[in-house]
Amino acid sequence: MASKNVEIVVTNTVVAHYEARSYPDQQTDEAGYYPLYKVPVHRILVRGKNAADAASSFEFMAPRFMPYFNDPEHPDPHYGVKGWANAGLSSANKIKVSRYKQDYAVHNRYSPGRGAIVLRSTFYIHAGPATLSDWGFGSAGCIEIIGNYDDFKNAIAELSGLPTASSDSAIQALVAAGKLSVVIQGAKVPDIRNNQTRLVHD
Repeated sequence: MASKNVEIVVTNTVVAHYEARSYPDQQTDEAGYYPLYKVPVHRILVRGKNAADAASSFEFMAPRFMPYFNDPEHPDPHYGVKGWANAGLSSANKIKVSRYKQDYAVHNRYSPGRGAIVLRSTFYIHAGPATLSDWGFGSAGCIEIIGNYDDFKNAIAELSGLPTASSDSAIQALVAAGKLSVVIQGAKVPDIRNNQTRLVHD
């Protein structure tokens, strides 16, 4: 059975806000407290055609821009940019996904979700906070799906037209066939640095 085209749309529509920490350095002070920042949460769509060949879509949400801070005095060698940045992809673009990292696990906080859709370089779509109130996730510009990440992967698999045993195998098949794409709508970069909400302690 031939696969169908599936599109992930990273929209410019803000649907909520989330409290994130800076990443990779969370700026912990001597007392063990670090700041949280208010970031916009955007609508994410998975769209294609269902089994009846009718247009269908599923809706999710994710922070699109995140507070990035790599301490210039003690930089994380895994990241080239030092200092502060509002990390995220802001320009309108359409990307044909060329890689799916099936075993990828979130590094900055625990999440049971596995797998990362590679947009470019180290910009991925992967699992994020369980809920909006699950504060404290961070990223260097990745799009972190809020909620059950398996639901997101299953939506892609459902629209793939493939009778595969798992969502991971469906996504891998779509990528191999060049039929999974990501549409990024142009968006204004928020002023995250000046949107600190509170200090917290693990």
